[in-house]
Amino acid sequence: MHLSRKRASVVAIIVVVVLLAIGVVHSLKKRAAAGAQASAPSSPADEAVIEFTPDDLTAVTRHTLSETLPLTGSLRAVTQAAVKAKVAGSALEVRAREGDTVKAGQILTTIDARDYAARADQSRGQMAAMAGQLDIAKQTLENNRVLVEKGFISKNAFDTAQSQYAIAAANLAAARAALSSSNLSVADTIVRAPFGGQIASRNVEPGEHVAVDAKLFDVVDLTQLELEAPVPVGEIGRVRVDQPVRIRFDGIDSPVSATVTRINPAAQAGSRSIMIYVRVTNPQSTLRVGMFGTGNVIVGSTASAVVVPATSVRTDGPRHSVYAITGGKLVEVPVTTGGTGEADGSSWTELVDSPLKEGQQVVKNNLGALRIGSKVRLVGSDTGAAASSPGTSK
Repeated sequence: MHLSRKRASVVAIIVVVVLLAIGVVHSLKKRAAAGAQASAPSSPADEAVIEFTPDDLTAVTRHTLSETLPLTGSLRAVTQAAVKAKVAGSALEVRAREGDTVKAGQILTTIDARDYAARADQSRGQMAAMAGQLDIAKQTLENNRVLVEKGFISKNAFDTAQSQYAIAAANLAAARAALSSSNLSVADTIVRAPFGGQIASRNVEPGEHVAVDAKLFDVVDLTQLELEAPVPVGEIGRVRVDQPVRIRFDGIDSPVSATVTRINPAAQAGSRSIMIYVRVTNPQSTLRVGMFGTGNVIVGSTASAVVVPATSVRTDGPRHSVYAITGGKLVEVPVTTGGTGEADGSSWTELVDSPLKEGQQVVKNNLGALRIGSKVRLVGSDTGAAASSPGTSK
């Protein structure tokens, strides 16, 4: 019995040792297989692939690059006026509202003219009386001139008649001036548009009493506008009158062409900038006063510059780079950039001493960080082949 138990223990120990040995061998085989898989070269099917559409890629090219200076500012009307009351009184009717288009001389509102008309009638009567007095004084003076020549009256009497005639003439002139003033006040009760344009604001309602010099309307001419934009003092030396400007406005699809017309001679206090004024023609009145615009003034040009779209350049602090396609794979190429300017309606950045050659394919848009060395495949093209560039190995 004791011998049988001893044999059973020996068998159990042997079984455990065999199982441990099998486990160790299996683990070693698994590690060896993993190491072989890691050291084996990857197949083409295992390589990372990035797919681009034709619109994602472009080629390094040459352009005459316009050197530009960025501008931002708001529009204001070249011709605008606050229409104010020249006489006091009650507004009888108001014929224009905000947004109405008016012509030069068009009636905007009328003010009660009865008081001014009565004053004009009074002045007219006084002038008639003064005219009668002048006629009497003139006749008296002529009679006294004959009498003094015959010695019938003294020289003093003649001088008196002459003085009375001068007084009557002065009184008539004063009465005539008073009548002109009264007539002008009557005319001023009709408020007219000073020029053609649009009503920007209306500050009077029918029946309201308006005071002298009270603002009734704001009228603006939208056909000629100005963009008022600040330029840093360090850049103002590059700006000249008549330089072309291209400006974009919110809600307007195409950029607007304009011209620098004036440069302020003094810097703005506390801002170290100088205001320039850009004339913007607006024949269709699509632009409005106060609209905010961003644009560029063309201050120079570089002929036949090697350029890529401004959106192709990646910036990481002082470092600039471009994603390019070489041998059907994506590479990142460090570049030195020059100026950014306009050509053919797009924004381009010059590459100085560029390692990229003309015709080299680059990624056009900023698509974020991409995996360098990935195989590039074009989708949406006829061939579907990987992208390549002239002069590169395949």
